[in-house]
Amino acid sequence: MNIELQCCALFIIFTITVMFLREKKLDLMNRKLFFRAICACVACLIFDILSVILINMSILKGFSPIITSLVCKIYIMLLVMQGYFGYMYASTSLLPQDKKWAKNVTIISHVIFAAGEVLMLALPIGYEVHGREVYSYGPSTTVAYALAAIYVMATIITTLAYRKSMPGRRFVAMLLWQGLWLLAAAIQFAVPKVLLVGFASAFGMVILYIQLENPSEYIDASTGLFTTNALSAYVRDKYRFGKSFSMFTAKIHYLTNFVDYSMEQAAVMRTARALVALGPEPAFRIDDDTFCVLYDDKERMLERAANIKMQKDNVTDIPAKGTYLLIPDSLIMSGSDEFFRFLHTYLESEQEIVVASVELVQKLRRTNKTKELINDALAEDRVEVFYQPFYNVKESRFNVAEALVRIRNKDGSLVPPGEFIPVAEESGQIIPLGIRVFEKVCQTLSRGEVQKYGLEQIEVNISAAQFDYENPAKFVFDYMEQYNVDPGWINLEITETAAARNSELMLKNMNRLIDEGITFSLDDFGTGRSNIDYFVHMPVGIIKFDHSFTKGFFENEKTKHILTGMMDILHKMGMSIVAEGIETEEQEKVMEDMGVEYIQGYYFARPLPEDEFISFLAVRN
Repeated sequence: MNIELQCCALFIIFTITVMFLREKKLDLMNRKLFFRAICACVACLIFDILSVILINMSILKGFSPIITSLVCKIYIMLLVMQGYFGYMYASTSLLPQDKKWAKNVTIISHVIFAAGEVLMLALPIGYEVHGREVYSYGPSTTVAYALAAIYVMATIITTLAYRKSMPGRRFVAMLLWQGLWLLAAAIQFAVPKVLLVGFASAFGMVILYIQLENPSEYIDASTGLFTTNALSAYVRDKYRFGKSFSMFTAKIHYLTNFVDYSMEQAAVMRTARALVALGPEPAFRIDDDTFCVLYDDKERMLERAANIKMQKDNVTDIPAKGTYLLIPDSLIMSGSDEFFRFLHTYLESEQEIVVASVELVQKLRRTNKTKELINDALAEDRVEVFYQPFYNVKESRFNVAEALVRIRNKDGSLVPPGEFIPVAEESGQIIPLGIRVFEKVCQTLSRGEVQKYGLEQIEVNISAAQFDYENPAKFVFDYMEQYNVDPGWINLEITETAAARNSELMLKNMNRLIDEGITFSLDDFGTGRSNIDYFVHMPVGIIKFDHSFTKGFFENEKTKHILTGMMDILHKMGMSIVAEGIETEEQEKVMEDMGVEYIQGYYFARPLPEDEFISFLAVRN
């Protein structure tokens, strides 16, 4: 009998099934659908073999034609079921769950499958044997072939339509699976004695298992916990089907830099064992020192989280502490993307315990909205530069100004700097913002209007992030050359935070710019951990006292003595001083008497757009 290929395929699919059932697995919809497809494939192969045997027995030995017809019908019904499950495996993870048309397509596919199964059972079927050729025919078989072809083509079309929204590996695996099935059906149709369909379907399941359902990429080799990829798949699956979950995350923070590999591994393994011991819920290692467990029940999550914290508090042999992020209800977030943004943001919190709340999620949304605002402003050229003049005490005029970034909304209103600058610094968007400001300053200087009214230099802020790559000076040189700007017209302000790094790379780039004639000043002095070492090693000629430091001069006797002493030291070192935040005539007079070279503040002018700034210079100078 012609059942060699089917027996071989049954052995293959049985092996895959055993491996699939024995592996450590997550409760994912795709895996459920894959398991259904495997079961349908096994049943189909069994009834394929059985139908060949019974057809031979019926024709050659007079076995019951009713039983033989029934078995043949069950075989072709299972064949269609394979195609149906294949389509469901592809479409469930690809079609949008929130679209009415997608739901209607799913309902129609269910109805077609159910109607087809009933029709195949009701319609007559025949069978023949010609040597090694064993096959069935008739209306029931015709319906089966038509339905199987529909589901295979629907799967291929869905896969092609959504190829951009799936990994390349999944795309190729799905097409190979269905393509092999189509090819085998065509060969079997042309050469009936070659019964390839069952073997091809089994081989297709092997491809899916190896490429898509293989557990190796989901298991961390050293701890046996699930990986970040597994967490991503699990969370996206939960959100896709609207299922709530709770999450407990623990991060190990070592209290010393002298932690050797063996100690670190001991801490990791101890944590992994403790999480596994909590219960059957899936535990994940999502970073070298970060772990999480997902729960269906909030109360159980809180109970287990308290247990882990108690265990950690009792650890005394490893110099480490734990920080914890708890998400009682995943549905307070809009979806998996927001979930992972929240996780990434608050895992770095300095608090020991962070509990996700509606307020924290809304704060994250505001931050993301601000990031989009910055990106849109850069793309649509709604980034502007305002200028705040410095009063030169010795010359009694305004010959220096600070360039300050502003963003204008589409309706023409200005976004408060305090709303977008902290977000830009945290997100790295401060780099493109700083580059855009520098270009606009160069444009202003190239027109020559401000120089005509006595301005000699514009100060531009450079963030600490600007020095985190090899050649931050390049854009400065490029724009100065493009707009024919004299380097002496530019002063770059380094914040005290950036100066605190005092890195070799930063000094190298500063000296590269200084060699071209650009000067530097130290901005926001008094807001960080001030160190006289800055002034010894940093090539700056101007120190700017932050407005909070200046304000303290008039409100706190200790601050007044500190500021007076610092001024004396700085002047002896040959440095000039800018006093920021001066708002009254009395404050301005005191600063003059103290010997401050430049005064900046609302007493003279608020930051002004370019046209108003030029008018200010024309009148005041």
